Amino acid sequence: MRGVWARQVNMALERHQIEQRVDHRSFERQGKEQEPTRHMGVSATALERQAAREIPGRGPVTDLGKQNAEIRERNRVLETARKAVEKAQELFSGLEKKARLAVGLARKIGQRMEREREAERQRKELARQAEIRRQQDIRTAEEARKAADLERKPSKGLSRGRSRRSDQGYDPW
Repeated sequence: MRGVWARQVNMALERHQIEQRVDHRSFERQGKEQEPTRHMGVSATALERQAAREIPGRGPVTDLGKQNAEIRERNRVLETARKAVEKAQELFSGLEKKARLAVGLARKIGQRMEREREAERQRKELARQAEIRRQQDIRTAEEARKAADLERKPSKGLSRGRSRRSDQGYDPW
């Protein structure tokens, strides 16, 4: 019967273009973490309405009215806490995403730095090898120069003979 009643009320709300809807199920079956208020009945409701008309803003006057006011306050606090938890989860999710991005960026920076260190190490190795080749070329050139100098210098005995012969106007070379 409650399901039929809920459908009828929801159709009437829809006809009047009101977005609110009713649900005949308990809060627990709806999956709501909310404490239900207690049914007050006709006489307690009438007393609460009369007290509210006499002194607007006045608190509940019946025991059931007071209990329901406490329940509504607990539900309000619960809803506020639930929203705070959702907001915290959203913030945490955003921070988590930023942290993942930061870790990825740090990883890329580390890899880039490692590549740069390796490139610098290779540049130094190439410079070292070039210096070794340059030193070898200098030694080779020095040895070639010494060898050329030795070939140009005549031996001591031959040079005397040359001098004599050149004095005589004879030059065999």
